[in-house]
Amino acid sequence: MNISRKMAKNKTDEPVFVEPEFNEREYIVEEKERAKTTVFVFILGILSGLLEGFLEMNGLYYLSILLFILTLLGLFKILPLLKLRIPTRNSHKFYLFMMVLLTSILFWSVALNPPISVNTQPALSLQQYSSNSWISVNQSGGNYVLPVSSTHSNFSLRDGIYFANNISAVSFTASNSNVIINSHYNGIYEYMNITGLPNGSSLVLSFDITSGSEHYTETQTIYFS
Repeated sequence: MNISRKMAKNKTDEPVFVEPEFNEREYIVEEKERAKTTVFVFILGILSGLLEGFLEMNGLYYLSILLFILTLLGLFKILPLLKLRIPTRNSHKFYLFMMVLLTSILFWSVALNPPISVNTQPALSLQQYSSNSWISVNQSGGNYVLPVSSTHSNFSLRDGIYFANNISAVSFTASNSNVIINSHYNGIYEYMNITGLPNGSSLVLSFDITSGSEHYTETQTIYFS
């Protein structure tokens, strides 16, 4: 009777869980390695996103998508090659995967927008000098309309050229070069004096605008009525 009670007592005295000894040095080393991996993945996402944006700007959008997919699929194959530790926990792996995914998308978008790139075209606004001031020329159906009282009416005009980046040069040609009396570019304006055409005639101006290494072509139609 006493023996069975002693055996039962011994079983209840056994510890259910033995907490492993904490190794501070090993923990610090592991956290340092994890931090190095996290920083690398973040930088990889930035570089990948910027390169993807650059490729898309140059019309190689299919290479942008391919690079994006390869970066995601090859993430955990790249890390060992660089002697970076891959986390053992799935939650940590998921964190790294989402980091490179979101960072790449973010900087892909950054690369496609100002100030890194400008996807907009220059905007033109035609004005006429009248009564000692510059006034906007009326438009109808997307065409500028100038009233003519005779076939020899002259107009003093200027085109405001607006763009996000600095404009280094502007030139233009007219569908009827005989109507251009003189012209010059100053500030953001292309000034021109033209001879009016008969009622019902139209004049097309084609602008070649240079900004840095980029060239843009804009056209506008002037209708005489």
